[in-house]
Amino acid sequence: MGKAKSGGSETPALHFAGIALFLSSSMLWLYRHDLIRINYIIGTILMFRAAEYGISKSSLFAENESTLESSSLLRRAKIYSTLVALSLMFILVSATLFLQFSQQVGGDPEPYDSENYYDGSFHNREELDAGDGFTLQTAVDYLIDDGSRAPGSVLPSIEFTPMNITGEELGITWFGHSSILLQTKNITLLFDPVFGEDNTDPLFFGPSPFDYEHDYQLQDLPHIDYVFISHDHYDHLDMGTVKFLNTSEYIVPLGVKAHLIEWGIPKSNIQEFDWYQEANISEEMSVVFTPSQHFSGRGLSPDNTLWGSWAVYINQHRLYFSGDGGYSSEFSKIGEAYGPFDIAFIEAGQYDEAWADVHMFPNQTVQAAIDLKAATLLPIHNTKFVLALHGWDEPLEEVTLEGQRRNVSVTTPMIGESFVLGQAMPNELWWRNVSVYEPPFLKESSFIGTAMYTSMIAALVMIRLDSSNGKKRIELTYED
Repeated sequence: MGKAKSGGSETPALHFAGIALFLSSSMLWLYRHDLIRINYIIGTILMFRAAEYGISKSSLFAENESTLESSSLLRRAKIYSTLVALSLMFILVSATLFLQFSQQVGGDPEPYDSENYYDGSFHNREELDAGDGFTLQTAVDYLIDDGSRAPGSVLPSIEFTPMNITGEELGITWFGHSSILLQTKNITLLFDPVFGEDNTDPLFFGPSPFDYEHDYQLQDLPHIDYVFISHDHYDHLDMGTVKFLNTSEYIVPLGVKAHLIEWGIPKSNIQEFDWYQEANISEEMSVVFTPSQHFSGRGLSPDNTLWGSWAVYINQHRLYFSGDGGYSSEFSKIGEAYGPFDIAFIEAGQYDEAWADVHMFPNQTVQAAIDLKAATLLPIHNTKFVLALHGWDEPLEEVTLEGQRRNVSVTTPMIGESFVLGQAMPNELWWRNVSVYEPPFLKESSFIGTAMYTSMIAALVMIRLDSSNGKKRIELTYED
């Protein structure tokens, strides 16, 4: 009988080419179906695979291997385990270094003698409904991005110039998200100011602000007498802004003082407030710190500072600033005790069923304005960052429509637009004029689509042909 031997080339080039073509075509299909985030996952897996291939050519974990040309399953498992362990270690070390050494985290708040502080943290007045929380469906939704969460072009805005305020007028300017500037003849107030690029997240993958037609720099603002903070989340308390406004007076919730001191603000310039605490700040301004249904924290210790909303009285004007929070019966209590308000700046944006107790939906925003007895509603907490799954313009659109249905006055200034309270209130539906997201050529082209499916079929044929050739290569041949 003859001797068996293999025939043909040992390099399955056609097989690799088929897999590469099929993978690239599949990634294009995912991209065309708004599943680009899955491509990121695939890209990460490919990076690990490339690293594993490179390491397999070394002598690492190769003690019991007969050759480096092909690794055993055990060696591969050891290599992948090492790569995953190193990646996790990098993330852990980076996070630990940030939490231990970055000034962004702020100070270490002390325990407080407050009825709202117990068991080592602050608590909402009403127990939150845990509900379904962050579900698998929410995770799947995050993998789908049809381009509607961010504007399709640079957002129109108004170049800011300080207002010439006379008498007892009150000027208002919205800079996007929750940053509100108030100007009177004698004083200026700034609420939850967030300016600049690197401020919403301590890590490099944090959300970037939308592109505005005009940039807003702190040095372009008038002198700020008072800065109001609603809570210490990164999109409401910006370290860079605080350091720049180091001569202003700060009106903040309990615990936030520790952050400000860490960033160089003198203790004498800070006043802390508990819920329903009242104070006369100056001859023409008094304030009340009112509750909201939310949470706080910049580091590992959650809820170690208080959160809330502000009722502010300046001259004859009555104002309400919501900060962040879900809808609750507290709005009615605030309206009864401290309303009616001439204008209410109320959160409308970054909502989702997964966190419905701590962020309001548009219809709840309008209901909150009714509960507060607000003459006018200005929706905030939108039009600057992608922090949720809804469209970027959905909060403004839905709040406006709900206000019309319920006969609630809604004012929608452009970003950077200034107006005087009680005079002509901006109500232009400016977001409707922003260009709608247009899918790029790769998504829309029928030619690309046809080529994509053709490539998939060709790739499968290549893989199949190589498999057939492989069988032939391992057929036994006989020699005399």
